[in-house]
Amino acid sequence: MKIQDAKKAYAAQMDTLWTRKRDLSQALKNCQQGGAPNVDRVEISRELSAVDAQYNEAQGVMESIIERETAIHNAEVAKQQGNALSKAAEEMGKMLEIYHRIASGGQVPPEDEQRLMEYNHELYMAAKTAAMLQEGDGEKYDSLFEDEEEKNGEEKTASEIAGEAEISVPGGGGDAGLDIASE
Repeated sequence: MKIQDAKKAYAAQMDTLWTRKRDLSQALKNCQQGGAPNVDRVEISRELSAVDAQYNEAQGVMESIIERETAIHNAEVAKQQGNALSKAAEEMGKMLEIYHRIASGGQVPPEDEQRLMEYNHELYMAAKTAAMLQEGDGEKYDSLFEDEEEKNGEEKTASEIAGEAEISVPGGGGDAGLDIASE
């Protein structure tokens, strides 16, 4: 069962149990005030205790579901941050390589020069200054960015991934496995 489905099922179950608790509490209160003479207060108290225990159990399961969802969410956020840092480091490495190629007098594609200029104008100017001090014609290089293709697909957010994660819950969620006494 997906976490989001389990949360919905247990929320509905908890709502049902809460309503039942409220109704039983009101019936017990009426019984104590003498409003319902044919009602057994002991039976209502037992039923109220049973419903209260079921509610507390469902609440505990809901809390564990939320804890698990939060853990999955946090792990996914950390993974996405790691990927972003990795991409930034890779880009920085490419920019430094372009700098090195230009500074050593090499000929790089105009697109690479443009990217270096956009990345860090001062670094680009330093590379061009160093290139002017070099003697002779430098080596001609291919672009470092030819192998990159733009990604058009959107990535899922950490919350979406956490909500779609599979989880096993006692009784399969919902009203399964719980005996809710009828009025």
